[in-house]
Amino acid sequence: MPNISRRNFLAAGSAASVLTIMPRLAFSESNAKPTLKIAVQALPVSLEPVNAIGNVGNRISNALFDTLIRRDFFSNDNGSGTQLAPAIAASWHREDERTVTVTLADGVKFHNGRAVTAADVAFSFSKERLWGEKPMLARGPLFSAKFEKVEAVDDRTVRFKTVTADYSLEKRLASWIAWVVPEKEYREMGPDAFGQKPTGTGPYKLVEFVTGDRVVLEAFDDYYLGKPTASRVTFQVVPEVASRVAGLVSGEYDMACALSPDNLAMLTAQPHVEARATQIENVHLYIFQCDAPVVSDRRVRQAMNLAIDRDLLNKALWGGLAGITNGFQIPQYGACYDANRPGFAHDPAKAAALLKEAGYKGEKITFRTLNDYYVNSVAAIQMMMEMWKAVGLNVDMQILETWDQVLAKGMQVRNWSNGFQMPDASSPLSSDWGPNGSAQKTHGWKAPEEYNILAAKVTSLPDGPERKQAFQRMLDIWEEEAPGAVLYRPVEIYGVRRDIGWKPVSFEFMDLRPYNLKFANR
Repeated sequence: MPNISRRNFLAAGSAASVLTIMPRLAFSESNAKPTLKIAVQALPVSLEPVNAIGNVGNRISNALFDTLIRRDFFSNDNGSGTQLAPAIAASWHREDERTVTVTLADGVKFHNGRAVTAADVAFSFSKERLWGEKPMLARGPLFSAKFEKVEAVDDRTVRFKTVTADYSLEKRLASWIAWVVPEKEYREMGPDAFGQKPTGTGPYKLVEFVTGDRVVLEAFDDYYLGKPTASRVTFQVVPEVASRVAGLVSGEYDMACALSPDNLAMLTAQPHVEARATQIENVHLYIFQCDAPVVSDRRVRQAMNLAIDRDLLNKALWGGLAGITNGFQIPQYGACYDANRPGFAHDPAKAAALLKEAGYKGEKITFRTLNDYYVNSVAAIQMMMEMWKAVGLNVDMQILETWDQVLAKGMQVRNWSNGFQMPDASSPLSSDWGPNGSAQKTHGWKAPEEYNILAAKVTSLPDGPERKQAFQRMLDIWEEEAPGAVLYRPVEIYGVRRDIGWKPVSFEFMDLRPYNLKFANR
């Protein structure tokens, strides 16, 4: 079985990958650390790292916490690498198809100065916190492996054992479910209070959390991967895209997140700021309430999906920069990815025929959304409403203020996004859309038994022809059942001061660790 260690990883060339990620500027190494102010569209309501999972929470969790193993996005040239690297875990060893043993690194501390122990790691992944019948975190089982046992063997060794074979376990230990928390403090506070005043091991520690307004962090100089390069980082809520761009240009903010392709021309014209963008491992989509009136008929759902012209959406809203996927898959899946799989069909004639077959007579379908929580979401719905109208569908958009309102009784369809928790075919079709995911638990999808059997199979099999065949069949069933529809992989566009050396990665994280954040002389 393979054995991965910090020494082996560094010898393999991690240092070289770090050198390639900075713009061609002369960066300061002085002791006078600058501050960094980032304009964001929203904040999570909790900084508990599992409860904060989402496109506005992950970027902050990645500054406050570390995963047990680290995915090295910079193991390739474009920030989408999938190589695993040492982090809190100095090394790991797969004992058999169900068991991985991890040895912790020396010198890793929590923000309160206490050293991380195997007991902290075992608690972070425990039945009590994550995956039991009634865990502290209700979302835990959705993203957790199906563990039989997680145990601290000694102060520096943790053994993970799953119920069935799980060859993606190492990847999961480097994913958003793998943030390590301090057992003692977490137990004393509980997850809700901890989410307001978290303690992690990341490069920055919490100073202030004002719900709905800002998160302020300061450098944690005992960080085991090196001293952070900013003295303070502020995530400031600026809901409107235009205001985020204006603040960046004026110098009020050093970075701005979740910008639109419409902003590219303006940013390009500025001497002191620029756009930095990447397609992220996420899809914008919509999901049906499959037991709701009208859309409970699969033929109506299929018709809505067939009416969508994704290429037109991409051209009009994203300037052609978004990714149109060929099925619910991404190339980072590796062996399970089928590059020859046909894309989602656009067939208005078939859509109209299905509506006639279903006996659809113009009943209203309401599409619920927030106001551009997802970039371009409202404009996308407006365009799709015209596409749906052209095939005879009567779809109305309802813009609401909170997710509780969106999810309230009476929902028929809403927008959503799915982040790919790890570069592996077991996520998100086996998680978000599997038997324990919200599609089946909350949104009324009665998935065929074959789908759920295949989901378990894909989760437990090693990469190879059998796993690929099972996964591709899952894609077939998902498209036939039409519990939702993938639109595109969005482009995450950041506005950044030109004198800041920082690169985005192909995920919802913002990596502000010292190897990816440098400042020119300022």
